[in-house]
Amino acid sequence: MTIRIDSQEPNVFPTVEDIDVRDGGREAELICAIRVEGQLTPVTIKLSYGQANDLAILLEPFRKD
Repeated sequence: MTIRIDSQEPNVFPTVEDIDVRDGGREAELICAIRVEGQLTPVTIKLSYGQANDLAILLEPFRKD
């Protein structure tokens, strides 16, 4: 599946409440906590380290401090 992150497409996930990144050995695991029908649901996305770095750069403008 391809996910585009820009202002032109609808958001793939509802509001992301928390994000965690873990070292999965040969890859990075991005874990997003989202709410689906009121229940907190974890979504795990496995990425290469290069993909994880690219995603972090793309998501930086959306970061809440």
